[in-house]
Formats: sequence, C-alpha cells, structure tokens
Amino acid sequence: MLDQRARSRAGLLTGVALALLLLAPVLGPGYVLVRDMVFVPRLPFGGQLLGRDGVPRGVPSELVVALASRVVATGWLQDALLLGLVIGGAWGAARLAPTTSRTGAVVAAATYGWSPYLHERLLLGQWALLVGWAVLPWAVRASLAWRAGHTGWWAICWLVVASLAGANALLLVGLAVVVCGRPGRALAATAVLALPWAVPGALQEMAAGDRAGVAAFAANSDTPFGVLGSLLTGGGVWSSTAIPAGRSAGSALAVVVLVLALAGLGRVTSQFGLRLLLLAGTGLVLALLGRLPLAGDALRWAVVHVPASGLLRDGQKWVAPVVLITAVSAAAGADRLLDQLAPGRRRALVTVMLAVLPVAALPNAAWGEGGRLHSSHYPAAWERVTRQAQGAVLVLPWTLYRAFPWTDEQVVLDPAVKLLQRPVVNDALPLADRTVAGEDLLAVELDAAARAGTALLPALRASGISQVLVERTTQGFDPVLAASQVRGLTVVADSSELTLLAVPGGGRSASRAAWGPVVLADLLAVAFASLAMVLAWRRRDRRCRPGSSPSNTISAPVEERSEGE
Repeated sequence: MLDQRARSRAGLLTGVALALLLLAPVLGPGYVLVRDMVFVPRLPFGGQLLGRDGVPRGVPSELVVALASRVVATGWLQDALLLGLVIGGAWGAARLAPTTSRTGAVVAAATYGWSPYLHERLLLGQWALLVGWAVLPWAVRASLAWRAGHTGWWAICWLVVASLAGANALLLVGLAVVVCGRPGRALAATAVLALPWAVPGALQEMAAGDRAGVAAFAANSDTPFGVLGSLLTGGGVWSSTAIPAGRSAGSALAVVVLVLALAGLGRVTSQFGLRLLLLAGTGLVLALLGRLPLAGDALRWAVVHVPASGLLRDGQKWVAPVVLITAVSAAAGADRLLDQLAPGRRRALVTVMLAVLPVAALPNAAWGEGGRLHSSHYPAAWERVTRQAQGAVLVLPWTLYRAFPWTDEQVVLDPAVKLLQRPVVNDALPLADRTVAGEDLLAVELDAAARAGTALLPALRASGISQVLVERTTQGFDPVLAASQVRGLTVVADSSELTLLAVPGGGRSASRAAWGPVVLADLLAVAFASLAMVLAWRRRDRRCRPGSSPSNTISAPVEERSEGE
C-alpha cells in the first residue's frame, strides 16, 4: 500500500491543479454570480440570518459568511471558499482511496474533483451543498475509523463543518456518518447540529410545499444512457441549464471510468467492508426517489404535509456517495491495470491516460466552465440604497431571478434577497414547463396584488410592508407597470439602478418567530460543536505522545461489529 503521506501529497497537488484549471479566470476582484450563488458586499445582521424572519433557507451558512466578511472582503472570501471546495474534495478522495500508486491517488482525486456532480452543482450556484460534497470523503474516512473502534469525535467534527453550510450539506454528510459510523450516536449528533435551521423552520409560518416540485426537481438524464446511467456517472441534475458543455459527448469516457471503478471495487470492499457500498446504494435510491412510482407518490404527499420533507425533492444531490465510491474504486482499478503492465513506454502512456481520463470526459468545463463563470462588480447604488432599507421590503419586478447588464445577463438569484434584512420576494420558481410555488407566506399573501398591475398601496398597508425596492436594470423591468404599482408611495432613495420607496401607513414587526427557542437551539448546537472539536483535539494530542497508537487511520480491513452502541 502506498504510504499515506505520498498519497496525500499526490491528492493535494492534483486538487490544486484542478482548482486552478477550473477557477483561475474568476479569481481576484469581483464576485462570481451564478444562479443561487450570490455573494454581496455586505450581509446585514438581523433576524433573517438566524431564520427568524422568512423561510430559513440560508441558515446558518449566511451567518457564517456575514461574520467572516467582517474580517475578509466578501469577494476574496468567495474565492477562498471555491478553491477550498475543489481542493478539499479531491484531496479527501485521494486520502481515502486504497491505492498502491501515486497514479491511483491522482485518479481518485481527479475522478472526484472533476466529476459532473461538482460542475452541475456549481452551475446551479449551490456552493453550500458543495461544502457537504467536499467534506464527504473526510467524514467517511473518520466514520469508518469510528466503526473500527477508534474515536468518533473526528467524524462529528466533519459533521460540524457540514452543518455550517446548512441543511443540505449536513444531511448529505449526516447520511454518510450514520451509515459508515455508529448509527445511533451519529444520528443524535446530526439532530443536534440541525437545530439552528430545524427550530426556526418549525416556528415559522410557511405555505405548504408544492407537490409539483417533486417532478420538477427529480433526477434527469444528461447522457445517452438514461437517468440511471447519468446518475451512475455522477450527473443527472434536474436543470438542463446546469449541464456542463460536452457532458453528453464525454459520457463514453465517463463510462470507462465507471468500468475502471468496477475493476477496483473488490479491493475497496476488502479494505473497508460493505459500508461504503451500502452508503452509495442508499444515495442512489434517494436520488431515484422522485422517479419511482409508489415512492414518488409518497414523496409528493410528504412534501405537502410533512415539514422539511421538501429537502428530499432534489434527488440528484444524494448521488455524491456514488461519485465517491467510483473515485476510490477507480484508483484501485488503475492499480490493477498498471500491475499487469511491465515498466516501459507503454506503461508510462497508460499512466498518463489514466491520470487525465476524468478531465478528458469534461474538457469544456475548464477555465470557468468554458466562460460560464465570470466576475461581476456591483454598482455603487446597490449598497448605498439598500443600506437605507428598513422593515419588510417588497422587491419589484415580482420575480425571484434577475439578469443585469453588469452580470453580462447571467441569470442570478435577486441580490436583494441577501442585502435586505427582511426581503419580500416572489420565491416561486418558474421553470420551462411549470412553476413551483414558493413557501414565504407573506409573499404568497401579496402575490395576487403584485401580479394585478395596479397600485399596491392598499395590499402593502394590509400586510404591514414598510418599503418597496424597484430594480430598474434587470431584464423584465417595465417602467410603466412599475409606476402603476408604486403609485402613492414616497421616494426614500433613487438612482439609475434602484429606487427605494416608503409605504405610508405601512410597517410591521421585524419577525414572526420568537427569539427564545431560536437562540436556545443555536446555543445548544454551538456548545455541542465546541465540545466535539475540543475532544477531537485532545484525542489528537494523545496520539502524538510517545507510545500512543493512531486512532484515526484506516490501514487494515474494517471489521464489521454489532450495531450496539
């Protein structure tokens, strides 16, 4: 077996190379704005960051960003985060892979760090979910060690890292720790770390979920091999706009990587037992849930009637464990292939081909997703005008996504969602063949009035809206319609980009949820996270003492033990 340090170095260097190949054009001043990934110069502190006001979608990731941006400029923070995601995911896969060669470590890093999963989620702007993807190999490694009898606090620490990115990342990594570690304790830890978003979600008044979202967000085919083939090769995202260029053309090479992984699967199960395979199988079933007849019906019912079940709608996000087992198995498969070749030119050629194979399957994703990622700069008016916003602010035009000249018409989530303490936006998601209803109850109450095209003043007063923000330069802005909607309102701030208007007689309480339970949930999660990190560090200190044995390494086959805690 290749020395752990050599495998780690190979994975790290590969991760750095992949990150620069992907992100070099967008590093530096400005913001990478794409779909849901909208970083803003200033995230205001307020109840929304704790999930007290509005649907708690960005809890606690936006609070973490808001705190970090007081130390590091948000644009540079975003660059560091994106680099860290690619490097961390690739590096972790190489460290987990049971490979006997540096080539195998490079194959594991490249297969995971250049997977369709990464590129598709990046094009959707789902950086918070990608935190879970990057953490996954590290959490699996620590969880397998936990199951083998070593300390479990390191696995919990990786859960903590995932929890900082929010619900999707935590549930993805939580699934891995539950399956690969000690199920009872791992489930309890996941539940405690979920409190910051689960408690405000339970307390908030939200509209019922839309059953149409199950079909809208179900896994889809992005290769000639159908939905299952797309998922097994690491793709299958629901949105056609998030498919990397050349995905279909390169899918044949993705199948070659899959065959290589099948050749090495035996070594992976021999090294780690069946837990990693069980994790991948569970992820694949969850990814297909919305496509299965009876399961899809059950999920549609749950989305309407069971809180938080909407987190299961986006099926393809659960395929990350399949990508991971493919990466580590491909590394072992590369070893088997190289072992059959004598040293010489032929073996050297095969080594190079194996190393570049995952990248060759998606060559057009290089250099900022082929130019689909680029840096943008906010006009000065955005920060100046939004600083004057107070209370609940309704945002016009009445759509969730924007395309501005200063983003080169790139479609992005409305930046006002981040810049305002209590934005009221139309959070319904328009798709090509349907619209998935939103969950913000206040927005639902105002939807009919906002669509009527007449003066909004009576409806704004009745709902307690304080102000209205009009975005003038986005696609879809109609100056005649906007003038009709804001009739009777008074101008607070005006520019060529934005107009902020006050609602005479408007105004409402800043929040509909109580402080006490939300703060208590946050304190419990912070206390548990701090305890986990302290105990993990203390165990690390013990390993460093003379005569101590490593407690977080996997150097022998993992023994299956009873489920008893």
